[in-house]
Amino acid sequence: MSLTIALMTLLACGPSFYDVQQQDTVEAYETFLAEANSADPNYTQATFRLEELILEQAREMQSLEGYDMYLARYPADKKPQLREKAIEEREEFLYGWADETDTPEAWQTFLDEYPKGEKKRKQEARRRLKVADYRDSLEFGKIEITPVNLAENPDGPMDGFAIAADITNKGDQTVTYLNMEIRFLNAEGRAFYDTRWPWVAERFPVPIEEEFKVPVKAGETRQYYYTTETPEGGTWDKKVELIPVNIYFEGEKDD
Repeated sequence: MSLTIALMTLLACGPSFYDVQQQDTVEAYETFLAEANSADPNYTQATFRLEELILEQAREMQSLEGYDMYLARYPADKKPQLREKAIEEREEFLYGWADETDTPEAWQTFLDEYPKGEKKRKQEARRRLKVADYRDSLEFGKIEITPVNLAENPDGPMDGFAIAADITNKGDQTVTYLNMEIRFLNAEGRAFYDTRWPWVAERFPVPIEEEFKVPVKAGETRQYYYTTETPEGGTWDKKVELIPVNIYFEGEKDD
């Protein structure tokens, strides 16, 4: 066999699977599968790795469009191995987007797209939608963060911080319960830790001062107040965000 014929025969065989694995790209696996026979011992492995890479691309895009591109390419009738994982991740991504955006439209989009989604997540989305609808009726004053003694000992060390802000109910309903998420921020403005404590709680599972159990009527102002140690898990920049996450009005029953 001449050198030319041998070279043409080698090229006709397409890239070796070893070379494809070294490249490890969508394009390399697509080319290999387009030229390989399904009986090729590497065909199944290449097919699965291509699916993995397509899903990885969707994750890197950080958008619903990325996941939708994967799902369109791998419909259920093709029985892809990662489809259920992609659907779960898409739901988590959409919930995360709604949590960050925190608008009525965002929460409604999540509920519309996942009416049969994970139960606790769906319940939380309904609560957040309700809060988002009323949030413009809540006027937040400046958040003050001051050192305190957590044991309320005037002679004791300043071993904690008080987080306080005046909040006015400017809506037309009496608020009987409003739980707040406190997000502790680092120097980059990112939350590294969060916890929850109510602004008003007619009923609450742990002890709370009596004045905070009294419902807040329309037009009334009440101070939000929470004390804490320095949170662990990051470097706190002595800044927080207060995010309303659950609300009830007079006459309503708990879920």
